[in-house]
Amino acid sequence: MMTDFQSLKLFDFENSTPHLWVFKDSNSEARFRTFYVQTESGLNTQLKNFIATEIERITEHTPYTYISQTNESSCLTTEPASTDFPQLKALVDRLEIEHRITDVKDLKGAKGYVVKFILNGTTVYAVKRSTSTWKTSYPKKYINMIFSNGELSGVEDNSFAIEKNFDFYVLNSTIFIANKRGFESAMQHRVAYAQAFEHLRQTPAFSGLFSDINPIIEYVGTNSIHLRRMAVIEEKGIYSRPDFISTLQRVNATRNWGINFDPINNTIIPCESTASTIINVLLDHRLMSEIIDNIYDVPDATQV
Repeated sequence: MMTDFQSLKLFDFENSTPHLWVFKDSNSEARFRTFYVQTESGLNTQLKNFIATEIERITEHTPYTYISQTNESSCLTTEPASTDFPQLKALVDRLEIEHRITDVKDLKGAKGYVVKFILNGTTVYAVKRSTSTWKTSYPKKYINMIFSNGELSGVEDNSFAIEKNFDFYVLNSTIFIANKRGFESAMQHRVAYAQAFEHLRQTPAFSGLFSDINPIIEYVGTNSIHLRRMAVIEEKGIYSRPDFISTLQRVNATRNWGINFDPINNTIIPCESTASTIINVLLDHRLMSEIIDNIYDVPDATQV
């Protein structure tokens, strides 16, 4: 049976029909407001050409995690159900003619846009968040457009611009993430990280590790990378092992990591200078080379 990745790679974008929708945030249960934008044939050809180029570039995929990254030829995969995409999909799957924009103001302040590429009953959803509002003229990186008479056209103009790539693609039951930051911004994953850290802080097994948790809270702050790391710490849960503190004390003394402990309460004493080390230990990202006995802090860890 063909995988979603194989289906994406084999999808015939050249003969597909594109449908462009812009979306904005909404405080309602729907999460988004969406508007269909009719596009002329020249722009449709450009959309199909650059998505085909982008999909050809992607040759491998790995599962999405809070701290995983992509390279120039890879993407990350996750299930739509774990994101806000199902809410967005329900809105852009509505009848286009009933939700077509009639005024250029509906393009202003868009959170992003979705292009649906449809062929023989199969749909590839390509999503891009707007990095500010809509970009003005950048000839090589963007398709410049003008909205006139209810239709969006690709022209030599600086009214609006679509960047020649997408943040993520959705086919069947898989999201393929090409731009992790763009995906997380569009789907508001950073909010989930913050909520995960708030939950972690209130978990006795975690907060009880420290004589004072405030230095950890101050270190993490609102930094999106640190928030992701805390979500991974919660997911791994190595801090909840019965022998965690005693093992950490032994290794810390042997390797001279500089982490301080309260000997009476058997807790970690965090401070500004040791917070980073403590985070890496909780992530299990402080690793030793068995070849040369060096200790490394690594951005991610895949068990072999």
